[in-house]
Amino acid sequence: MKHVLLYSIILLCSLHTVCCAQEKYTILLDPSVGEKVEYAIGKLEEALLKQDLVLERASDFSTVKSKQLIVVGLAAQGHVSDLLRIENRIIPEVAEALAVWKTSYRKKEALVIAGHDEQGLMYALLDVALRIGWGSKKNPFEYVEDIVEQPELATRAISMYTMNRTLWESKFYDKNYWAKYFDVLSQNRFNSFVIIFGYENGGFLAPPYPYFFNVDGYPDVRMVGLSSTEQQRNLSALNDLIDMAHQRGIRLSVAIWDHIYRGGIQSGGMTGLEKADKEPLNGLVWGVTGENLIAYTKAALARLVELVPGLDGIEFRMHGESGLKHGEQEAFWTDIFKSMKVAAPDMNVILRAKDMPESVIQAAIGEKINFRIETKYWMEQMGFPYHSTHINRQNQKDRRQSYADMLRYPQQYKMYWRLWNGGTTRMLLWGNPEYAQRFVESAKLYAGDAYEVTEPLATKMESMPHDMQPFELLNPAYRYYDYEFERYWHFFQVFGRMGYNPQQSPDIWQKEFEARFGEKAAPLVEQALHEASWVLPRIVASTSPYGCFPTTRGWAEKQRLGDLYEYALAEGSDIQQFTGFDEEARLLIEGGGTAKIRQSMNSVWFGQLSERLDKLILEAGKATGKSPGKEFVSTMTDLRILSNLALYHSRRIPAAVCYRIFVRTNDISALEKAIEHEKNAIEAWKQIVASAGDVYAPNLMFGVPSSYFDGLNHKLTGHWKDELIDLEKGLAKLEQQKNDFKPKVTPIAAPAYQPAKAADNGHLFQVELERVEKLPEGHPLTVRAKVSGKNEIKWVRLRYRAVNQKLDYATLPMKWLEEKNMYQAVVPMEEMNPGFDFMYFIEVMDSKGNGKIYPDLMEETPYIISTHEETY
Repeated sequence: MKHVLLYSIILLCSLHTVCCAQEKYTILLDPSVGEKVEYAIGKLEEALLKQDLVLERASDFSTVKSKQLIVVGLAAQGHVSDLLRIENRIIPEVAEALAVWKTSYRKKEALVIAGHDEQGLMYALLDVALRIGWGSKKNPFEYVEDIVEQPELATRAISMYTMNRTLWESKFYDKNYWAKYFDVLSQNRFNSFVIIFGYENGGFLAPPYPYFFNVDGYPDVRMVGLSSTEQQRNLSALNDLIDMAHQRGIRLSVAIWDHIYRGGIQSGGMTGLEKADKEPLNGLVWGVTGENLIAYTKAALARLVELVPGLDGIEFRMHGESGLKHGEQEAFWTDIFKSMKVAAPDMNVILRAKDMPESVIQAAIGEKINFRIETKYWMEQMGFPYHSTHINRQNQKDRRQSYADMLRYPQQYKMYWRLWNGGTTRMLLWGNPEYAQRFVESAKLYAGDAYEVTEPLATKMESMPHDMQPFELLNPAYRYYDYEFERYWHFFQVFGRMGYNPQQSPDIWQKEFEARFGEKAAPLVEQALHEASWVLPRIVASTSPYGCFPTTRGWAEKQRLGDLYEYALAEGSDIQQFTGFDEEARLLIEGGGTAKIRQSMNSVWFGQLSERLDKLILEAGKATGKSPGKEFVSTMTDLRILSNLALYHSRRIPAAVCYRIFVRTNDISALEKAIEHEKNAIEAWKQIVASAGDVYAPNLMFGVPSSYFDGLNHKLTGHWKDELIDLEKGLAKLEQQKNDFKPKVTPIAAPAYQPAKAADNGHLFQVELERVEKLPEGHPLTVRAKVSGKNEIKWVRLRYRAVNQKLDYATLPMKWLEEKNMYQAVVPMEEMNPGFDFMYFIEVMDSKGNGKIYPDLMEETPYIISTHEETY
């Protein structure tokens, strides 16, 4: 008993000492602030408390007793307004703008945290709280800096699929999950979150309405097996989710991608659905028919906005993959637009562009609904951070892979740019501020101010049975998080922060790297991740076969991209910037030059990057010591995989070019060289398998186990070791092809594959290209460039077209002027369509057959857009 009493006395004394030691700050705050500001102040209080500081609140200066003062408020109100006037400061009058500065106020030291509106004020408070966390108890405000910021783009969105019911509901009902998830989004200044219902998932949530409620007059429409209690739970969970998002300054929208289930592509490759249109199946919607489709959807949408009053937006998939037949689409959407105008006249509506008839766009304009058109940024994958210079010809003439012919004047709508990175960055770590910065800049096309990216792990469990338990991504010995999304903290940082401020100070992520990996290893890990994050976009842009463009088919992280003969047919997905393998083979056989990046150069680029990554990984390992943490181990695993993936492509590219030389010449020596290079590529793939080790689950279920599309067998399950088996089978086929080969025509002597000396020809040229950013209305367009090189310049060409992807580029030779090294081309007025903006780039070629395109795609968007004076 005496020991217990003595312990209690010691504990009380300790608490007294701590309390007395805590320094007090007073926050001078308007008591009428909203929930977003209250949320952020709570984060500020947590940060101060960890530094042994206590925050008191006051609404009137006369009640302030502490020496230290934090003035918090809106620019147009109270004490902040006084300070702005006294100190002659300005906060931009733009939504979400903010300012933080240190000053003195009425003879007290003061930190001012201000916003143009509550959203901006919330961001400012969260930023200060974060920086206080970096500080020490001796100097907690050491890293708090004077800043004035405003958003670069108004909408910075991230989306989530609901491809597997069990996985979705494991998150949907977990409030702790959403608290953490939305904290990450808010801290990184995402302000929009989209939940996508439907999309090749076997009919789950096709349509989503019966998952949440019944609709009067349609008693037969239901989700089979769902009780009214479960239905109410789902509705409550959705409304709770919206409240949690709003508290953190995040708008929440739902995307309705399936309006009726009719099988086909909607099945997502799942089995057991053959009778879904003939009898009720558990977990699917039953009762929506071609006869009641329009009437039911109108009534259901009206009920949705009634029962979910906080909903901020609705996105619709418009075309046949949503279940709509071609003959139904125009009547369906005309009625839906009329209904939406009545039920929710101000609702933010996103219309997906793919295969959307022009008449449907005009119907939306006619009904004056509040809409934007969403289109794919770079087909359904993650290419480079610019709109592809020239999309694949297979879809050039339709509205499928990008903006097509929709950027017309007079402008009647705005675009909403959606990066389908979910098919590319599925599970490996990714983060590159330069990529994100350039992506944000490119999203301004056509007066754009909105973008959306897909969360990591987006397609996890796609095509798996809806009652299957989700797999754990990492094996137990390597897990270091509560929820898997927390692995991808740098992805959220760069896409959120750079969308708000492209000039974001890098200390935001540098301090996070230091906290996770230590001061010595942090800069090495950071540099390695930033460089490695170019590997996947480069694969997609330069070597990926066309059949890999769908999110639900292509997977650059894990797929070998077919047997060699299939890989060798690829053109990549920017066919203006890169040669295809067959194109390079033709150039080697026939001679001639090209300004494109040759695949032989591409091979060098991948190889050099792999070497740099290996060095950084080695140095990081030394810097972290003998006892690395779990996050370091799993991060190095991902970086090694990406390094060896780059090595694989650097070695397979020569194999592909040699194979196409063989096809064109029938010279078996080219096939023998292809086999030699393929063996080297397989050795690199073995290093991927070794790098992955036992870190990842043995069966990575991210889509269909096997599906043929455009001649390729796409596998979105399994492991890298399974792809190795297929690579070795493919090699055996090549060996058999060599043994069985009997030429049907006389072979042509095959030229030798020529390894490139550098990753591109930039070192051979000096180019200054004038940027004409505004079209000279009523006059021809003059483009000038100063060009010189180590070798004699053979020619300089201007390539140009309207900003209309259905068109190919025209060519004008640029004439040499008397002015030293200056070239000029004049585009006649009649070749500049007033209905579109104008875009151009130049190609240069020297006397030795070396060429290059400017602007340089690795430095900036590889073309210049000249716009009309008109703005939206």
